[in-house]
This record gives sequence, structure tokens and C-alpha cells, in this order.
Amino acid sequence: MASAGIRKTPSGRSKVWWRLDDGSQGSQTFDDNEQATRYLNKLRAQWDDGTWINPQRGRISFNQWADEWWKTWSTHPRRSPNGLETTESNLRLHLRPTFGPKPLNVISHQLVQRWQNQLESKLGYSGVMACRSLLNRILQAAHDDNRIPSNPLRKVPPPQRSVDPEKRFGRAKRHTLTPEEFGRFLAGCLPFYWDHFIVQVGTGLRPSELLGLRAHRIRRDLGHLEVLEVRYEAGRFGSGYKPWPKSNASVRPTPIGDLVGEAIDRRLASVADPHALAFPGPGGNRHARRGTGGGLSTGNYRRVYKAAVYEANQHSDPADRLDHLELRGPHDLRRTYATWLEDAGIPSRVIDELMGHEGGRVERGVSPMGALYRETTPEMLSRAMAAIDDRLAIALKVAARLLPEVEERRRSRRGTKGRFVARSTLRLPGLLEELQQHLVVRLCYTVSRPPTAG
Repeated sequence: MASAGIRKTPSGRSKVWWRLDDGSQGSQTFDDNEQATRYLNKLRAQWDDGTWINPQRGRISFNQWADEWWKTWSTHPRRSPNGLETTESNLRLHLRPTFGPKPLNVISHQLVQRWQNQLESKLGYSGVMACRSLLNRILQAAHDDNRIPSNPLRKVPPPQRSVDPEKRFGRAKRHTLTPEEFGRFLAGCLPFYWDHFIVQVGTGLRPSELLGLRAHRIRRDLGHLEVLEVRYEAGRFGSGYKPWPKSNASVRPTPIGDLVGEAIDRRLASVADPHALAFPGPGGNRHARRGTGGGLSTGNYRRVYKAAVYEANQHSDPADRLDHLELRGPHDLRRTYATWLEDAGIPSRVIDELMGHEGGRVERGVSPMGALYRETTPEMLSRAMAAIDDRLAIALKVAARLLPEVEERRRSRRGTKGRFVARSTLRLPGLLEELQQHLVVRLCYTVSRPPTAG
């Protein structure tokens, strides 16, 4: 049974001592007996209601406790490798330098506030909130483990998201493409990756979802593809494919329109194994021979995207260039997909469902309960896919117009790089001719097809 009492020290001060059921013991010294008595009464009252915190348990350093917390948190079987990499990096770079050697019980809300203020001068809003969330989880775990009486971060208000005046005034560069701009981008893209980008902008998949898509997940008979396996690259935590996306909402069927379906059929024409990647890289490296369909990393996919943007900015007519946009990477195509659907009048709830967003937005003037009772009908999906097809048809028409100019520039560059480079591109004219023939067929179909309603 736990016990406590007061004894006099040789110096005449009063010491409160205690011994707990688990064998641990401690003491605290006061200047006079009145203070010691008040502390002893408070101690016994906290024992009775189970709220007492042993001060010795809070003397562990933040670094030691963070290591203990990491051992538990990181071993969850569904923990994302990218999440592990981001969390470890934030802990190492932004939390340990400030809190590392300090005992848990001396971390006050003033210290946390100063840390947050300094962090706001170095990171953007999202970065500060990610670090704040991490610190909150670590300190809350310490409180739950009876090491500190309360979580000091809860007394520190979160930062306010700053307002971008250029965005408010309509002068900020867009991160999305119109159908005509996507056509200019497509013309600048290497022919091998045309279908990659057409499928991504036509389905709204994340780059990792597209690069992890397996052939058997594409259900042409049902008119959709199934999003499940994803590609990941997480630094020292490895790279490869994981069997689960970033959230439960990301596990979803995504409908396929006509033009997206044709791009998928071209990719699957040479795929015999149903478990093979539907959108691999070209190979030709130490991991896979050229044409064998090795995995494409998200980093290389981003480089291809950047190269296509650069090539599009070389068009002879300045009006055909993309330098008025701020294009950052393949995720721009996911934004473009959502923008095209919203422009076509598709409800935001349906857009969130198609894109695999957790929770989803509540439309203005619509109650959360009303949104809960709404369902996505086949007619809604048909409207969405018709809107995507109409915009992709415009993009392909623009790409067909610019493609001869781009290929002429590439032939000119290849002619200045010597015989070795020319020999490595022998397949390009044939592939380019195939794409041009496909564009002609699609344009004829688009001209003859009646316009869609809505």
C-alpha cells in the first residue's frame, strides 16, 4: 500500500516522502512545515482520485521519451513508409534541436510558444502544422503515461494561415491546365508517356496510384479501374509498392471514359501478366532492360513531367507556351481533373468521391445530413466522364497541331548529338506516327459525334 509522511531534515527544513505500491519512492523538501503539510494533503487527495503524477517520471528527457514513443508508433502494420519518412525528418530537424535534452516536466507552454514562433519564420503553414501535430502526439502520450500533469501544447493556439494577396487579387499563377493548355503540354511530352498523362488527367489518380496500378485492377467490362496498390519512395525507409493507399477513402473504383479507355488499351496491348504494372517505365537501366516494363519511380515520372513543360515552353508561338502557369509536378493533373469536373457542373461531393478524398466538402447551402443522404448515380458518372472526354478531345486536337513542330525540334537536336544518340531513338518515328494516326481517328470521331448535354 502506498504511504507518505513528513520528516525534518538536519537543516531544519521539512521533507515530504512517499513510497508507492510498485516500490518506487521519492521526496520533496519545503522551507516550513505548513507548506509540506499542504503538499502532503494534496498528494493524498490525488492518490484517492487517481490524478497524482510522480515528479520523477517526468525527469526523462524529451529525446528518451521520443525514442520510446517512436518504437510504439512506427510499428503499426498500416503505417505508411512516406509517413515514417516525413515524421522522422520533422522529429530530427524541428523538434529534437529545441526540446531534445530537456526533461519532459520542464517543457512549458511558453517554451512551446517560442518554438512555434521560430518555426513560423522557417516553414510554411502546412509544415508548422505537421510539426505541431507531431509534438502534440508525443506530449499527449507522455500525459497519458502519467509523466506530465498536462499537455502544454494545448495551451498554445495554432498559427493562422496567411493570406496570399496575389491570389486574392487574381494575379497568382494557376497550377491547373485548361484543355488547350493540356494539349500544349501533351505535345511537348515524350511519346512513351502520353498514355500515362492522359489516364492521370482523365481519372484524377495520384501519381503513386497510377504508377502502382496493376493490369488486373483495370475492369474494362465494368467501365472502371480499382485503386488499391500504390507506389512509394520513402528515402531510408525504402521504395516499392504497398498494398494499401494513403486512406480508406482512397480505396475506390474510378470510372473510365472513352479516351482514357483507349489509352489504357494501348498500354495493356503488350501486357501478358495480369499482375504486371499497367503503366511501367521504358526500362533501359540497371533494373530492367528497355521494353521489359520495369517500375517507374515517382521521381522519374516528375522529371518527365518537368521536361514536357520545358518542351512546351519552346513552342514558336508564345501563345502556345505554358510559362504563364506555375506547374510543379504530376499532381497538377489531379487538380486539373477536379477543376474540369467542377467546371462541368459536377457536384463537389461526387468529385471528392471520385478522387478518394477523406470526409469530403460540404457544398454551400447544403446541410451535412443532406449530403449524407445523397448517392452517386450512374447518370452522374456518365456526365462526369462525358465532360472529361470532351475536354480531352480538345487537348488532343491542340496536341496534333503542335506535334510536327515539336518533332522537328527533336530531330534537329538529335542531329547535333552524334550517331550514338540517333541510334538510341530509332523507335521514336514509328511510335510518333502511331500516335498521330490515333489523333486523326479521334478528331474524326469528335467532329462526327453529337455534343453532350450538360
